[in-house]
Amino acid sequence: MATPVIDSRRTWTAAELRRLPAVERDAILAGAADLAAEEYRNDAALTAFEAFGEGDLYAHSSDAQPR
Repeated sequence: MATPVIDSRRTWTAAELRRLPAVERDAILAGAADLAAEEYRNDAALTAFEAFGEGDLYAHSSDAQPR
């Protein structure tokens, strides 16, 4: 089976992707993941932060109830 040609300029909706055959959908998602990985590798602003601060996690919240 031939590898589908992917248009990297196209923005796909979730509904459009669901309608595609699995091979095409997987190729599109793999291409998007490759582009995203490259951006994250080369743009420090995307990764130069802490995801959670000291008080952001549920376990550290003053509202946390013991289980």
